[in-house]
Amino acid sequence: MSDSAATRRQLKIKAGVVKRYQKELALYRTEVVENERKLRSFTDTAASTNEGESWDVRNAASLVRESENMVRDTTTRLERAAGELEDLLKSAKRNAELEQDPQLRNAETVLAAVSSA
Repeated sequence: MSDSAATRRQLKIKAGVVKRYQKELALYRTEVVENERKLRSFTDTAASTNEGESWDVRNAASLVRESENMVRDTTTRLERAAGELEDLLKSAKRNAELEQDPQLRNAETVLAAVSSA
């Protein structure tokens, strides 16, 4: 496989990884909001019935923490993948064969979407 073909393939793979991490991050952020809402609901119910901290409250708090950890982890992975894609783009732009390549344009678009988010 030529260098251009290998670079083109890596652009496609790394752009796909960045897209996937973006989607995961959005899903985990939504999950945090939903779990926080459930936690508030359980806490309000426990407070109105004068119950102590029930299993539901503890479990919901645990789910919120777990979701927040996944947001941090996915953010780190997204930043790392975006950095790798940016480095690959810089090297690919030096290759005259890839100047107008659709994979290069797609990777630039994906990277721009990450930067603007």
